[in-house]
Amino acid sequence: FTEEGQQLRREARARFSSNDGPEGRSLGERCIIGFGSTGGPPMMNVLYNNVYQFVQTQDYVVITVEMVHDARIIPINGQHRPAEMEQWLGDSIGWWDGDTLVVETRNLHPQQSPRNAAPLSVQGTIVEKFTRYSDDQILYEFEIDDPVYYSSPWRGEMSFNASAERQYEYACHEGNYGLEGILAGARRLEVLDDAE
Repeated sequence: FTEEGQQLRREARARFSSNDGPEGRSLGERCIIGFGSTGGPPMMNVLYNNVYQFVQTQDYVVITVEMVHDARIIPINGQHRPAEMEQWLGDSIGWWDGDTLVVETRNLHPQQSPRNAAPLSVQGTIVEKFTRYSDDQILYEFEIDDPVYYSSPWRGEMSFNASAERQYEYACHEGNYGLEGILAGARRLEVLDDAE
């Protein structure tokens, strides 16, 4: 990380430790988008619900994500939208390079970026590559280039393995009792601290 990137992470950690209201909790706990970087970009595994479904038409590739049922709709040979059109998973466009789907993403939503596993400034880009190298495996590669938050570009890769299982809807909803319990616990600790 650059110094600015390190500062962004410190600020995100400080906000995340706040229990004053739901806005102090993560976007995943609030059922807005998956936690970590499940839906991407980059698509990085978390503890559970790491199932993806790829749907391809002539003009689009859609990647549905099990965690919080996110969906990335990627136009093929499209144009980037104006930066003002903020989207939770960024603005992605794709193209084919032989048998490899290449996806470039810019403009991650500013509320998502600091909490993402790979924060991205407005100057940053993420390039992902999806290459099917067997009947049941896709090689997933990504490279992040952001001169504001990182001292140099960095990359990662992993395999996606096919599954015969169905992808089920993730039952997350706003007003989730888990969030109510987290906030109630924090209020109780404050009362106990005041009593001492």
